[in-house]
Amino acid sequence: MTEIYLVRHGQASFGQDNYDVLSELGQQQARWLGEWIAQQPVEFDAIYSGTLERQRHTLEYISAGITPARRTQMTEFDEFDFTRLIQAFLQQNPEHNVAEPTPRFWFKTLRKSMQAWSQGELDVPHDAESWPHFIQRVRNGLNHCLTDNNRKVLISTSGGVIACAVGLTLGLTAESIIKLNLQIQNTSITRLICSANNNWSLHSFNNLPHLSSRERAEHITYA
Repeated sequence: MTEIYLVRHGQASFGQDNYDVLSELGQQQARWLGEWIAQQPVEFDAIYSGTLERQRHTLEYISAGITPARRTQMTEFDEFDFTRLIQAFLQQNPEHNVAEPTPRFWFKTLRKSMQAWSQGELDVPHDAESWPHFIQRVRNGLNHCLTDNNRKVLISTSGGVIACAVGLTLGLTAESIIKLNLQIQNTSITRLICSANNNWSLHSFNNLPHLSSRERAEHITYA
């Protein structure tokens, strides 16, 4: 049996020139998670992250609480290029543009962009990733984690990958995967279990044990 801990990166730099940089709060969220992991009776056989900066740096900040293990970066755990999707959607649907976009506007537009993308209705450049390719590469990444007799695996990744992994586990539709993606909190933990006969199940979803106290609840974020 293999148990996979999927961790979403800490808060990134939403609204800044480079979203891929962890904010100060995002760094602190990851440190708190590392402290929580250090108190748990768990040792990881392998640790993975995507190649994006926010994913790699989240792992670095939580690593103080993790027993040394094999560490590997894999593009299979990179987030899809949501900026490119939104740009394509707004170019295709200029009536959705607003003069002063708010965070709510971006979240709503991301949902609409993903819906069009998943249905093959979004005009994207020929070299852009398709929805089926995204689903397949996440599946490939999860299957890779089952090699080398790994019993416990940690993956530092992003919300889209986590939602996709849960969707593959539960046999969800694209629409349900998109809804899950927009609910996943920064540095939350989602746990999947794969039995010896390759049956997948969801153990827990979107948990924040390190932010569950009254003092830290205000530090829960979604971007």
